[in-house]
Amino acid sequence: MSHDSPVRSRVHVVPIGFEYARLKEPIIRWNADIVVPVEYPGSDHEIAFIQAFLEELAENDRLEVDRRTCDIFDLYDTLGTISKAITDYSEQEVFVNLSGGSKITAVAGMIACMATGARPIYARPSYEPEAEKFPDEPLHDEVDEIFELPQYPIDRPSDVHLAFLEYIDTNTTEDTNGRYRGVNKGELIEFALAHEFPFIAESEATTRKGYYRLLDRHVVDPLLEQKYIALEKIGRKKYATLSDGGQNVLRAFRFRIAHLRIE
Repeated sequence: MSHDSPVRSRVHVVPIGFEYARLKEPIIRWNADIVVPVEYPGSDHEIAFIQAFLEELAENDRLEVDRRTCDIFDLYDTLGTISKAITDYSEQEVFVNLSGGSKITAVAGMIACMATGARPIYARPSYEPEAEKFPDEPLHDEVDEIFELPQYPIDRPSDVHLAFLEYIDTNTTEDTNGRYRGVNKGELIEFALAHEFPFIAESEATTRKGYYRLLDRHVVDPLLEQKYIALEKIGRKKYATLSDGGQNVLRAFRFRIAHLRIE
């Protein structure tokens, strides 16, 4: 008897807005198995291309369609609806398309993904080569309501960890074999000592062995746990390089490093 886990289905949660290709193409290209359209119930006006999209989903025998509704202009209603859809399919691989709905929907969808581990996706529209695809007039003439959105904390590396990420990034070089060689732990210790980071400066360690333990505990292990770096043993030394996640988080928060005045 096989003990292999069953293959998970791909679920696309798709808030509906004034879009067609940006909603349909990710479903087709990424081979969705289940589609959860999230519709706005507040209008009696039927929009032909949206109805055509929903009908195409219903007529596709390969897809399972689970239609739901919410107020796409209400953050909490949208957040609750998308989060519920993600939770209902928690055993599957869930994607949330942030291209449709309203901007409120995109904010709510991203928060829901961050809270649940679902995967946000975005379909960038194509404006080329036809210049007429750019609107000549503003899309909206009037404003109905202005309100403040709630803020949610986002985890980011500490300033010290960001400094180490930048140091690794700056000092990673390509060797003659086309591979990238990062920074070894000895160099990381020298960097920490030169800039008197608190985890070393305020410690009682005086030996190289003690410095290595502090470096692992305060820098290397946390960055490995967050999957911001990778370690590779070459000879007797271990070299750290940035992962894709480490490169992305450094791009997002590099501005914080200036706060440390590290040269």
